[in-house]
Amino acid sequence: MFNTIVVGTDGSPHGQHAVAVAADLAAALQARVVLVHIEEPFPPPLASASGYVPYVPQTVIDEVEASTRQRVETEFCAPLRAASVAYETRILHGSPATKLRETATEVGADLIVVGTRALHALGELFLGSTSHALTLHAPVPVVVVPLTPAVKPKEHEQQEAALTV
Repeated sequence: MFNTIVVGTDGSPHGQHAVAVAADLAAALQARVVLVHIEEPFPPPLASASGYVPYVPQTVIDEVEASTRQRVETEFCAPLRAASVAYETRILHGSPATKLRETATEVGADLIVVGTRALHALGELFLGSTSHALTLHAPVPVVVVPLTPAVKPKEHEQQEAALTV
């Protein structure tokens, strides 16, 4: 039933926990995984009041892209390698929810797995929620993986406390 799983990660503890869950699911179901990492455009679109756009040499852009590719392949995919599941990676630019939906359609995915920052309504209003957007608009079922207390990092708890004040 689930032959292809798309998992989105930004490399955060939330995203990496989702990758670990996707790896476990894929191993149990003998499914393949498409790991998607969405990057901000580089260089970021900046302009001054005079319309000046800073020049970034292509070599710098290439180095950043190579560094990102290596990090995705080594760090982000570690749970997939450990589970010995078939996987591929994609590094995309754009809206995370849109790109995950498009990738799921393109690869014929049966399931999307994402982490959640567990934001309250106010935090979600200001920061947006990829998981929420996916549950509303994805073409396939979505598994939203919360951090468990054993996985929850200290900084997440501090951010969560700041949002509830």
